[in-house]
Amino acid sequence: MSIALYIVVAFANVFLHILRSILIIKSTKMIASVANCICYTFSAIVVKFIAEADLWVAICVQAATNFAGTWIAMYVYEKIEPRLKKTNF
Repeated sequence: MSIALYIVVAFANVFLHILRSILIIKSTKMIASVANCICYTFSAIVVKFIAEADLWVAICVQAATNFAGTWIAMYVYEKIEPRLKKTNF
């Protein structure tokens, strides 16, 4: 198992879940359903990485990627939110 790949997958998972949260609140049922489906399917990949990783590696990767991923996703959302409001997203 590659720790670098695990970090990338875990980070992408966090980013997708933040996006999913926003879409569930601010979009249509169909978009929210698709986003939820993608996120929880992608989470299975992360679970596979967690299962293969040493416990402390999994804890550190998950903590770091959740903190950084949430911060970055919210930063990106703050930057694009004004444009989304103009398009009645």
